[in-house]
Amino acid sequence: MLRSSAILMMVLMLAASVAVSSAMITTVPVTEAVPVTLPAPGSEQGYFSINSVPSGGDVYFDSAFWGETPVVVTVSTTGTPTHTIRITLPGYEEWTSTYNGNPMAGQTIPITAQLVPSAQTGNIQVVSTPSGAMVSLDRSQSANTPYVFYNIPVGSHEVSVFMSGYQTFYTSVNVNKGQTAYVNAILQPESTTGTLSVSSSPSGAAVYVDGIYHGVTSTTVGNLIPGSHSVRLSKAGYLDWTGSVSISAGSTTYLDPSLVKDQQPQYATVSITSNPAGASVYGDGVYVGQTRAGSPLVFTSVKPGTHTLLLTKSGYQDYSVTRTVSAGQNYDVDVTLNPVQNPTTGGISIISAPSQAEVYLNNAYKGLTPVTLDSLAPGSYTLLLRLSGYQDWQATQQVTAGQTAQISATLTPSATPTPTQSGLLPLVVLAGIGIVFLALGKRS
Repeated sequence: MLRSSAILMMVLMLAASVAVSSAMITTVPVTEAVPVTLPAPGSEQGYFSINSVPSGGDVYFDSAFWGETPVVVTVSTTGTPTHTIRITLPGYEEWTSTYNGNPMAGQTIPITAQLVPSAQTGNIQVVSTPSGAMVSLDRSQSANTPYVFYNIPVGSHEVSVFMSGYQTFYTSVNVNKGQTAYVNAILQPESTTGTLSVSSSPSGAAVYVDGIYHGVTSTTVGNLIPGSHSVRLSKAGYLDWTGSVSISAGSTTYLDPSLVKDQQPQYATVSITSNPAGASVYGDGVYVGQTRAGSPLVFTSVKPGTHTLLLTKSGYQDYSVTRTVSAGQNYDVDVTLNPVQNPTTGGISIISAPSQAEVYLNNAYKGLTPVTLDSLAPGSYTLLLRLSGYQDWQATQQVTAGQTAQISATLTPSATPTPTQSGLLPLVVLAGIGIVFLALGKRS
Protein backbone atom coordinates (compact mmCIF):
# COMPACT_ATOMS: atom_id res chain seq x y z
CA MET A 1 0.00 0.00 0.00
CA LEU A 2 2.73 2.35 0.94
CA ARG A 3 4.73 1.33 -2.15
CA SER A 4 1.77 2.18 -4.43
CA SER A 5 1.31 5.55 -2.81
CA ALA A 6 5.00 6.38 -3.41
CA ILE A 7 4.81 5.47 -7.06
CA LEU A 8 1.69 7.59 -7.50
CA MET A 9 3.42 10.56 -5.89
CA MET A 10 6.42 10.30 -8.27
CA VAL A 11 4.16 10.25 -11.31
CA LEU A 12 2.30 13.36 -10.12
CA MET A 13 5.59 15.23 -9.54
CA LEU A 14 6.86 14.36 -13.02
CA ALA A 15 3.68 15.56 -14.66
CA ALA A 16 3.87 18.84 -12.79
CA SER A 17 7.48 19.34 -13.98
CA VAL A 18 6.52 18.82 -17.62
CA ALA A 19 3.69 21.33 -17.32
CA VAL A 20 5.97 24.00 -15.89
CA SER A 21 8.54 23.44 -18.66
CA SER A 22 5.83 23.74 -21.31
CA ALA A 23 4.68 27.01 -19.83
CA MET A 24 8.24 28.48 -20.08
CA ILE A 25 8.63 27.80 -23.84
CA THR A 26 8.21 31.01 -25.96
CA THR A 27 7.36 30.74 -29.64
CA VAL A 28 9.66 32.92 -31.89
CA PRO A 29 8.34 33.84 -35.36
CA VAL A 30 10.56 32.80 -38.30
CA THR A 31 11.96 35.76 -40.33
CA GLU A 32 13.01 35.23 -43.97
CA ALA A 33 16.84 35.79 -44.51
CA VAL A 34 17.89 39.06 -46.27
CA PRO A 35 20.65 38.40 -48.88
CA VAL A 36 23.90 40.50 -48.45
CA THR A 37 26.01 41.21 -51.57
CA LEU A 38 29.73 41.26 -50.74
CA PRO A 39 32.19 42.88 -53.18
CA ALA A 40 34.10 40.40 -55.28
CA PRO A 41 37.77 40.18 -54.41
CA GLY A 42 39.67 42.93 -56.29
CA SER A 43 36.56 44.57 -57.77
CA GLU A 44 37.20 47.99 -56.16
CA GLN A 45 39.97 50.12 -57.72
CA GLY A 46 42.37 52.85 -56.81
CA TYR A 47 45.02 54.67 -58.82
CA PHE A 48 48.68 55.66 -58.91
CA SER A 49 49.37 58.87 -60.88
CA ILE A 50 53.02 58.57 -61.93
CA ASN A 51 55.04 61.47 -63.35
CA SER A 52 58.71 62.30 -63.81
CA VAL A 53 60.90 65.37 -64.27
CA PRO A 54 61.64 65.45 -67.12
CA SER A 55 58.56 63.67 -68.45
CA GLY A 56 58.53 61.06 -71.20
CA GLY A 57 60.08 58.28 -69.12
CA ASP A 58 59.00 54.67 -69.69
CA VAL A 59 57.00 53.39 -66.68
CA TYR A 60 57.17 49.78 -65.51
CA PHE A 61 54.70 48.99 -62.70
CA ASP A 62 55.28 45.56 -61.14
CA SER A 63 57.33 44.69 -64.25
CA ALA A 64 54.44 45.59 -66.63
CA PHE A 65 54.95 48.47 -69.08
CA TRP A 66 52.28 51.18 -68.69
CA GLY A 67 53.50 53.88 -71.09
CA GLU A 68 55.37 57.15 -70.74
CA THR A 69 55.08 59.67 -67.93
CA PRO A 70 52.69 61.14 -67.02
CA VAL A 71 50.59 57.97 -66.74
CA VAL A 72 47.81 56.66 -64.43
CA VAL A 73 48.05 53.05 -63.20
CA THR A 74 44.89 51.27 -62.01
CA VAL A 75 45.20 48.76 -59.14
CA SER A 76 42.87 46.66 -56.99
CA THR A 77 42.39 47.92 -53.45
CA THR A 78 42.60 44.34 -52.16
CA GLY A 79 45.51 43.24 -54.33
CA THR A 80 49.10 42.67 -53.28
CA PRO A 81 50.01 45.71 -51.17
CA THR A 82 53.64 45.97 -52.32
CA HIS A 83 54.50 47.50 -55.71
CA THR A 84 57.73 48.12 -57.61
CA ILE A 85 57.87 51.17 -59.87
CA ARG A 86 60.66 51.63 -62.41
CA ILE A 87 61.18 54.59 -64.80
CA THR A 88 63.75 54.74 -67.58
CA LEU A 89 64.68 57.65 -69.87
CA PRO A 90 67.71 57.89 -72.19
CA GLY A 91 70.37 60.14 -70.70
CA TYR A 92 69.16 59.59 -67.13
CA GLU A 93 69.84 57.08 -64.39
CA GLU A 94 67.15 54.44 -63.95
CA TRP A 95 64.69 55.39 -61.18
CA THR A 96 63.31 52.57 -58.99
CA SER A 97 61.07 52.70 -55.93
CA THR A 98 59.02 50.28 -53.83
CA TYR A 99 55.62 51.44 -52.58
CA ASN A 100 54.00 49.62 -49.66
CA GLY A 101 50.21 49.76 -49.60
CA ASN A 102 47.27 50.19 -51.95
CA PRO A 103 45.03 53.21 -52.52
CA MET A 104 41.52 53.12 -51.15
CA ALA A 105 38.58 52.80 -53.51
CA GLY A 106 38.61 55.78 -55.89
CA GLN A 107 41.76 57.25 -54.30
CA THR A 108 44.68 58.49 -56.45
CA ILE A 109 48.20 58.38 -55.03
CA PRO A 110 50.59 60.81 -56.79
CA ILE A 111 54.20 59.77 -57.39
CA THR A 112 56.80 62.07 -59.01
CA ALA A 113 60.29 60.83 -59.89
CA GLN A 114 63.11 63.37 -60.08
CA LEU A 115 65.35 61.82 -62.73
CA VAL A 116 69.10 62.31 -62.40
CA PRO A 117 71.20 62.85 -65.56
CA SER A 118 73.65 60.01 -66.06
CA ALA A 119 77.29 60.55 -66.86
CA GLN A 120 77.07 58.50 -70.06
CA THR A 121 80.14 58.75 -72.26
CA GLY A 122 81.92 56.85 -74.97
CA ASN A 123 84.94 57.34 -77.21
CA ILE A 124 85.61 58.32 -80.84
CA GLN A 125 88.64 56.90 -82.64
CA VAL A 126 89.66 58.71 -85.84
CA VAL A 127 92.16 57.49 -88.42
CA SER A 128 92.87 58.99 -91.81
CA THR A 129 94.62 58.18 -95.08
CA PRO A 130 97.09 59.81 -95.25
CA SER A 131 97.68 60.09 -91.51
CA GLY A 132 98.81 63.23 -89.71
CA ALA A 133 95.68 65.19 -90.67
CA MET A 134 94.03 67.67 -88.33
CA VAL A 135 90.83 66.25 -86.83
CA SER A 136 88.26 68.52 -85.20
CA LEU A 137 85.43 67.28 -82.94
CA ASP A 138 82.29 69.43 -82.77
CA ARG A 139 84.31 72.32 -84.23
CA SER A 140 86.22 72.71 -80.97
CA GLN A 141 88.62 69.94 -79.84
CA SER A 142 91.46 69.39 -82.32
CA ALA A 143 94.29 66.87 -82.68
CA ASN A 144 96.30 65.01 -85.32
CA THR A 145 95.26 61.62 -86.69
CA PRO A 146 95.31 58.89 -85.59
CA TYR A 147 93.63 60.05 -82.40
CA VAL A 148 91.09 58.86 -79.81
CA PHE A 149 88.72 61.34 -78.16
CA TYR A 150 87.86 59.95 -74.73
CA ASN A 151 84.85 60.52 -72.43
CA ILE A 152 82.64 62.02 -75.13
CA PRO A 153 78.96 62.47 -74.13
CA VAL A 154 76.51 60.07 -75.74
CA GLY A 155 74.73 61.52 -78.76
CA SER A 156 75.54 62.68 -82.27
CA HIS A 157 78.84 64.50 -82.87
CA GLU A 158 80.45 66.17 -85.86
CA VAL A 159 83.92 65.15 -87.00
CA SER A 160 85.95 66.98 -89.65
CA VAL A 161 89.39 65.97 -90.95
CA PHE A 162 91.65 68.48 -92.72
CA MET A 163 94.98 68.24 -94.52
CA SER A 164 96.51 70.77 -96.88
CA GLY A 165 96.16 69.65 -100.50
CA TYR A 166 93.13 67.44 -99.75
CA GLN A 167 89.40 67.98 -99.56
CA THR A 168 88.09 68.41 -96.02
CA PHE A 169 86.35 65.26 -94.84
CA TYR A 170 83.42 65.61 -92.47
CA THR A 171 80.79 63.29 -91.06
CA SER A 172 78.47 62.79 -88.10
CA VAL A 173 79.02 59.92 -85.67
CA ASN A 174 76.80 58.58 -82.91
CA VAL A 175 78.39 57.81 -79.52
CA ASN A 176 76.92 55.09 -77.30
CA LYS A 177 77.60 54.60 -73.60
CA GLY A 178 80.79 52.68 -72.92
CA GLN A 179 81.53 52.09 -76.60
CA THR A 180 84.06 53.43 -79.11
CA ALA A 181 82.83 54.82 -82.42
CA TYR A 182 85.24 54.59 -85.36
CA VAL A 183 85.84 57.10 -88.16
CA ASN A 184 88.04 56.18 -91.11
CA ALA A 185 88.62 59.28 -93.23
CA ILE A 186 90.05 58.55 -96.67
CA LEU A 187 91.08 61.99 -97.91
CA GLN A 188 90.72 62.88 -101.58
CA PRO A 189 93.08 65.22 -103.46
CA GLU A 190 91.88 68.80 -103.42
CA SER A 191 89.58 69.87 -106.25
CA THR A 192 87.10 72.64 -106.87
CA THR A 193 84.03 72.34 -104.66
CA GLY A 194 80.49 73.63 -105.06
CA THR A 195 77.88 75.47 -103.02
CA LEU A 196 74.28 74.74 -102.03
CA SER A 197 71.79 77.54 -101.40
CA VAL A 198 68.77 76.26 -99.45
CA SER A 199 65.46 78.05 -98.93
CA SER A 200 62.04 76.72 -97.98
CA SER A 201 58.42 77.74 -97.74
CA PRO A 202 57.85 78.47 -94.93
CA SER A 203 61.35 79.50 -93.88
CA GLY A 204 63.05 78.61 -90.61
CA ALA A 205 63.46 74.90 -91.31
CA ALA A 206 66.51 73.11 -89.93
CA VAL A 207 68.90 72.08 -92.71
CA TYR A 208 70.87 68.83 -92.68
CA VAL A 209 73.29 68.02 -95.51
CA ASP A 210 74.69 64.49 -95.42
CA GLY A 211 73.38 64.24 -91.85
CA ILE A 212 75.20 67.34 -90.58
CA TYR A 213 73.29 70.35 -89.27
CA HIS A 214 73.90 73.60 -91.19
CA GLY A 215 71.52 76.12 -89.62
CA VAL A 216 68.02 77.12 -90.73
CA THR A 217 66.59 78.28 -94.04
CA SER A 218 67.49 80.39 -95.80
CA THR A 219 71.19 79.46 -95.71
CA THR A 220 74.11 78.76 -98.04
CA VAL A 221 76.43 75.80 -97.51
CA GLY A 222 79.81 75.85 -99.21
CA ASN A 223 82.79 73.50 -99.53
CA LEU A 224 80.70 70.59 -100.86
CA ILE A 225 82.51 68.08 -103.05
CA PRO A 226 81.01 67.52 -106.53
CA GLY A 227 78.44 64.74 -106.67
CA SER A 228 75.22 63.74 -104.94
CA HIS A 229 74.39 64.89 -101.40
CA SER A 230 71.42 64.04 -99.20
CA VAL A 231 69.36 66.92 -97.76
CA ARG A 232 66.75 66.92 -94.99
CA LEU A 233 64.64 69.88 -93.87
CA SER A 234 62.79 69.74 -90.55
CA LYS A 235 60.34 72.24 -89.06
CA ALA A 236 57.84 71.86 -86.21
CA GLY A 237 54.30 71.29 -87.47
CA TYR A 238 55.46 70.16 -90.92
CA LEU A 239 56.49 66.86 -92.45
CA ASP A 240 60.24 66.43 -92.94
CA TRP A 241 61.40 67.05 -96.50
CA THR A 242 64.12 64.72 -97.75
CA GLY A 243 65.84 64.55 -101.11
CA SER A 244 69.16 64.63 -102.88
CA VAL A 245 70.95 67.33 -104.83
CA SER A 246 73.76 67.20 -107.34
CA ILE A 247 76.65 69.58 -106.66
CA SER A 248 78.88 70.76 -109.50
CA ALA A 249 82.37 72.14 -109.08
CA GLY A 250 82.53 75.92 -109.06
CA SER A 251 78.77 76.44 -109.18
CA THR A 252 75.88 77.09 -106.81
CA THR A 253 72.91 74.72 -106.68
CA TYR A 254 69.60 76.18 -105.50
CA LEU A 255 66.99 74.27 -103.53
CA ASP A 256 63.62 75.74 -102.49
CA PRO A 257 61.04 73.08 -101.50
CA SER A 258 57.57 73.76 -100.12
CA LEU A 259 56.95 71.99 -96.82
CA VAL A 260 53.71 70.08 -96.24
CA LYS A 261 51.69 70.74 -93.08
CA ASP A 262 51.64 67.81 -90.66
CA GLN A 263 48.01 67.15 -89.73
CA GLN A 264 48.94 64.95 -86.77
CA PRO A 265 52.29 66.19 -85.43
CA GLN A 266 54.02 63.97 -82.91
CA TYR A 267 57.02 66.10 -81.99
CA ALA A 268 58.09 69.62 -81.08
CA THR A 269 61.32 71.48 -81.80
CA VAL A 270 63.44 73.71 -79.58
CA SER A 271 65.61 76.43 -81.14
CA ILE A 272 68.56 77.36 -78.93
CA THR A 273 70.86 80.38 -79.11
CA SER A 274 73.43 81.58 -76.61
CA ASN A 275 75.56 84.63 -76.02
CA PRO A 276 78.35 83.89 -76.53
CA ALA A 277 77.92 81.11 -79.08
CA GLY A 278 79.81 77.85 -78.93
CA ALA A 279 78.08 76.41 -75.86
CA SER A 280 77.60 72.65 -75.67
CA VAL A 281 73.90 71.75 -75.36
CA TYR A 282 72.51 68.68 -73.62
CA GLY A 283 68.83 67.77 -73.99
CA ASP A 284 67.62 65.49 -71.18
CA GLY A 285 71.24 64.52 -70.56
CA VAL A 286 72.05 63.66 -74.20
CA TYR A 287 74.47 65.80 -76.22
CA VAL A 288 72.63 67.75 -78.95
CA GLY A 289 75.31 70.00 -80.44
CA GLN A 290 76.83 73.45 -80.08
CA THR A 291 75.13 76.80 -80.32
CA ARG A 292 76.31 78.87 -83.24
CA ALA A 293 76.45 82.52 -84.18
CA GLY A 294 74.03 83.73 -86.82
CA SER A 295 71.45 80.92 -86.52
CA PRO A 296 69.96 78.78 -83.75
CA LEU A 297 70.81 75.20 -82.91
CA VAL A 298 67.55 73.32 -83.55
CA PHE A 299 66.73 70.36 -81.29
CA THR A 300 64.32 68.30 -83.44
CA SER A 301 62.01 65.34 -82.71
CA VAL A 302 61.33 66.43 -79.13
CA LYS A 303 58.56 64.40 -77.47
CA PRO A 304 55.70 66.40 -75.90
CA GLY A 305 56.22 66.87 -72.17
CA THR A 306 58.76 68.41 -69.81
CA HIS A 307 62.42 68.48 -70.80
CA THR A 308 65.63 69.87 -69.32
CA LEU A 309 68.30 71.74 -71.31
CA LEU A 310 71.83 72.21 -70.03
CA LEU A 311 74.33 74.62 -71.64
CA THR A 312 78.03 74.46 -70.78
CA LYS A 313 80.96 76.50 -72.04
CA SER A 314 84.55 76.84 -70.88
CA GLY A 315 85.01 80.03 -68.88
CA TYR A 316 81.26 80.45 -68.24
CA GLN A 317 78.79 79.26 -65.65
CA ASP A 318 76.53 76.34 -66.61
CA TYR A 319 72.95 77.24 -67.47
CA SER A 320 69.99 74.90 -67.00
CA VAL A 321 66.35 75.43 -67.97
CA THR A 322 63.24 73.22 -67.94
CA ARG A 323 60.53 73.63 -70.56
CA THR A 324 57.21 71.91 -71.26
CA VAL A 325 56.53 71.50 -74.98
CA SER A 326 53.57 70.46 -77.13
CA ALA A 327 53.58 68.57 -80.43
CA GLY A 328 53.78 70.69 -83.57
CA GLN A 329 55.23 73.75 -81.81
CA ASN A 330 58.66 75.38 -81.85
CA TYR A 331 60.10 76.89 -78.68
CA ASP A 332 62.88 79.48 -78.64
CA VAL A 333 65.48 79.41 -75.87
CA ASP A 334 67.84 82.40 -75.82
CA VAL A 335 70.50 82.22 -73.12
CA THR A 336 73.06 84.77 -71.93
CA LEU A 337 75.91 82.95 -70.21
CA ASN A 338 77.64 84.51 -67.21
CA PRO A 339 81.46 84.37 -67.17
CA VAL A 340 83.24 82.83 -64.20
CA GLN A 341 84.96 85.13 -61.74
CA ASN A 342 88.27 86.63 -62.87
CA PRO A 343 88.44 85.12 -66.39
CA THR A 344 91.90 84.89 -67.93
CA THR A 345 90.99 83.97 -71.52
CA GLY A 346 88.60 85.10 -74.25
CA GLY A 347 87.28 83.80 -77.55
CA ILE A 348 86.32 84.50 -81.15
CA SER A 349 83.02 83.39 -82.72
CA ILE A 350 83.15 83.27 -86.53
CA ILE A 351 80.39 82.87 -89.12
CA SER A 352 80.61 83.25 -92.88
CA ALA A 353 78.36 83.40 -95.92
CA PRO A 354 78.59 80.81 -97.39
CA SER A 355 79.34 78.58 -94.42
CA GLN A 356 81.91 75.75 -94.31
CA ALA A 357 84.86 78.07 -94.95
CA GLU A 358 88.19 76.88 -93.57
CA VAL A 359 89.35 78.95 -90.59
CA TYR A 360 93.00 79.69 -89.86
CA LEU A 361 94.05 81.45 -86.66
CA ASN A 362 97.64 82.73 -86.85
CA ASN A 363 98.08 80.34 -89.84
CA ALA A 364 96.88 77.31 -87.82
CA TYR A 365 93.80 75.44 -89.08
CA LYS A 366 90.91 75.64 -86.58
CA GLY A 367 87.94 74.08 -88.38
CA LEU A 368 85.04 75.18 -90.58
CA THR A 369 82.61 78.05 -90.13
CA PRO A 370 80.54 78.55 -88.09
CA VAL A 371 83.02 77.98 -85.27
CA THR A 372 83.77 79.43 -81.85
CA LEU A 373 87.39 79.45 -80.67
CA ASP A 374 87.68 79.41 -76.88
CA SER A 375 90.45 79.67 -74.29
CA LEU A 376 92.47 82.25 -76.24
CA ALA A 377 94.98 84.34 -74.35
CA PRO A 378 94.34 88.11 -74.56
CA GLY A 379 96.08 89.71 -77.52
CA SER A 380 95.96 90.25 -81.27
CA TYR A 381 95.21 87.41 -83.71
CA THR A 382 95.22 87.09 -87.50
CA LEU A 383 92.21 85.39 -89.09
CA LEU A 384 92.08 83.80 -92.55
CA LEU A 385 88.95 82.29 -94.10
CA ARG A 386 89.36 80.19 -97.22
CA LEU A 387 86.66 78.61 -99.41
CA SER A 388 87.01 77.12 -102.87
CA GLY A 389 85.52 79.45 -105.50
CA TYR A 390 85.80 82.52 -103.24
CA GLN A 391 88.45 85.08 -102.47
CA ASP A 392 90.39 84.66 -99.22
CA TRP A 393 89.06 86.75 -96.34
CA GLN A 394 91.53 88.17 -93.80
CA ALA A 395 91.26 90.28 -90.66
CA THR A 396 93.01 91.07 -87.40
CA GLN A 397 91.04 90.57 -84.18
CA GLN A 398 91.78 91.63 -80.62
CA VAL A 399 90.85 89.15 -77.86
CA THR A 400 89.90 90.40 -74.38
CA ALA A 401 89.65 88.22 -71.27
CA GLY A 402 86.08 87.31 -70.39
CA GLN A 403 84.68 88.30 -73.78
CA THR A 404 83.94 86.56 -77.08
CA ALA A 405 84.46 88.65 -80.21
CA GLN A 406 81.86 88.21 -82.98
CA ILE A 407 83.09 87.93 -86.58
CA SER A 408 80.74 87.82 -89.59
CA ALA A 409 82.47 87.44 -92.95
CA THR A 410 80.76 87.74 -96.32
CA LEU A 411 82.93 85.98 -98.87
CA THR A 412 83.33 87.37 -102.40
CA PRO A 413 83.18 84.92 -105.34
CA SER A 414 86.46 84.70 -107.19
CA ALA A 415 84.45 84.23 -110.39
CA THR A 416 80.77 84.51 -111.16
CA PRO A 417 79.25 81.19 -109.97
CA THR A 418 77.10 79.23 -112.37
CA PRO A 419 73.63 78.89 -110.82
CA THR A 420 72.07 75.42 -110.95
CA GLN A 421 68.41 74.80 -110.09
CA SER A 422 68.33 71.40 -108.37
CA GLY A 423 66.32 68.86 -110.35
CA LEU A 424 64.85 71.46 -112.73
CA LEU A 425 67.63 72.55 -115.06
CA PRO A 426 67.60 69.53 -117.42
CA LEU A 427 63.84 69.91 -117.97
CA VAL A 428 64.16 73.63 -118.69
CA VAL A 429 66.96 73.03 -121.20
CA LEU A 430 64.99 70.35 -123.05
CA ALA A 431 61.92 72.58 -123.17
CA GLY A 432 64.03 75.39 -124.60
CA ILE A 433 65.41 73.12 -127.32
CA GLY A 434 61.89 72.02 -128.21
CA ILE A 435 60.73 75.63 -128.59
CA VAL A 436 63.66 76.38 -130.91
CA PHE A 437 62.79 73.42 -133.16
CA LEU A 438 59.12 74.46 -133.27
CA ALA A 439 60.09 78.00 -134.27
CA LEU A 440 62.39 76.74 -137.01
CA GLY A 441 59.65 74.42 -138.29
CA LYS A 442 57.15 77.28 -138.56
CA ARG A 443 59.68 79.53 -140.28
CA SER A 444 60.49 76.91 -142.88
